[in-house]
Amino acid sequence: MSDFVSLTGALEGYFDKQLAELPDEVRQRIKQDFGPISWDGMNPDQRCRVTLQVDYQRAPATEGDRKFWGDFFSHMDRIKKDIETWKAVSAPTASDLEKKEARLTELRRELAAMEQKDRKARSDYLDPRSKRPETSPASGRHDYIAYPKALKLLSDRLKTTPEEIAAWVLMGQNDGGLNAYLNANELEPPPRFFFYYYTGGDYLSPLMACWFLADDIANFQPADRYITGKELIERWSGQPSIQLEAFIRAKIAEERLMDFHPTMGGTQWSEGEDCPAKETALFALSHVEAIEAEDETGKVKPSETPQTGDKRLDQGTSGKPCGVFIAMKGLTADEVSITFVRDKAESGLGANNMLEISARGETRRVALATLDLVDRRNGALNSQGAILLGMAQKKTKMMHTGRNAKKLTRLRRVFRIHLGINADPFDPYRKGVGWEPLFKIYDKRGAADERAKREAELRTYSYNDQIDPGLDSESELGADWLKENDPDAPA
Repeated sequence: MSDFVSLTGALEGYFDKQLAELPDEVRQRIKQDFGPISWDGMNPDQRCRVTLQVDYQRAPATEGDRKFWGDFFSHMDRIKKDIETWKAVSAPTASDLEKKEARLTELRRELAAMEQKDRKARSDYLDPRSKRPETSPASGRHDYIAYPKALKLLSDRLKTTPEEIAAWVLMGQNDGGLNAYLNANELEPPPRFFFYYYTGGDYLSPLMACWFLADDIANFQPADRYITGKELIERWSGQPSIQLEAFIRAKIAEERLMDFHPTMGGTQWSEGEDCPAKETALFALSHVEAIEAEDETGKVKPSETPQTGDKRLDQGTSGKPCGVFIAMKGLTADEVSITFVRDKAESGLGANNMLEISARGETRRVALATLDLVDRRNGALNSQGAILLGMAQKKTKMMHTGRNAKKLTRLRRVFRIHLGINADPFDPYRKGVGWEPLFKIYDKRGAADERAKREAELRTYSYNDQIDPGLDSESELGADWLKENDPDAPA
């Protein structure tokens, strides 16, 4: 019979007391089991979490679970090594290349599924013979409500839709939306929920597993409202002066309207016919209303109506600088090498700089502006260009916020439209790591004797200026430059 005695149960009623206030036998147990961890340096909730972890590591009842996760992480490490091995394998023939691509796709899909399982897994153990002590609101304990109740409350108060809740969850609380959580009925605190890209066109089903803070739902005032593509079509239809589909595509090409999709990035409006249907797209209502006011509900001159579809989708076809890459069947991001180069002596990180792109033995130099990486208002790098440069310079990693997710969506669009890469060119987001590129990327602008000049420019056009605060930054954020140059920055 096991002689295991739960540490959590032994300390019940003592979590809110300092070490000196505890009975001798309890104090000895803490010194024995906590080791170098300072009891007095933690709040009651942290103390309880440590005891749960100690119990988990020692309880006979968790032995099978511990073995499962040990094998799980060993297998995950083997997959990562296999990916690196296959990436280094040469593929001299089309058959070899097809085999390599198929195996890499299979391995990455398996790794992504395992990482998702890891995020959702419960890591704390609670001995069923003990009761976890209640903690005060100050210690971080909150009430959570499941998605159906949250939907009803928001629908009653704001007349919202499930699709709009998906948009708010994608944005996150820092960008005027909502934070959602997983397993809030079991874990405290529960893990944050995030949508995963390229997991199919259905972005409502993942919401069924979501929980929300009751206070967040009760007090929520959205920074923006959202409508679907279906609602937008109904809203703008019936006007004889408008060719509706061409008009919406024109507004997207002008970057006055942006279609987005929580699990696929974009839709058929901007990404091609193999993407989710136009009706499933999400649009910010503020953008829609601004177009209605400025264009008088879309009464455009005939010359303003696009005759060849979305201008973005015309770029990169035959005769264009990147046409050779689009023509490569099944091109994947891990075959691509991108290098920032400088062909001219002028300073600045805008149109006078270029990218050297290589894949399958072909190399092309392309202006940054050609790939939609330059702000057309001032010639400086736009947000997606700055993120790409930051990746080349191995700068600090982006946190998962709604704004950063939108910028990565625009970068995915660059790869899809200009290079013909349909799969996600970035590894799935990992906390503390961010989004890592599957492609190789370098910054080789200028000769060695220009290094000082280049570093001065980097301080002006900083990658950190283009990403959200709240990360381990190497320098202070250039808020003024961000406000002036970043289209996403608040006015």
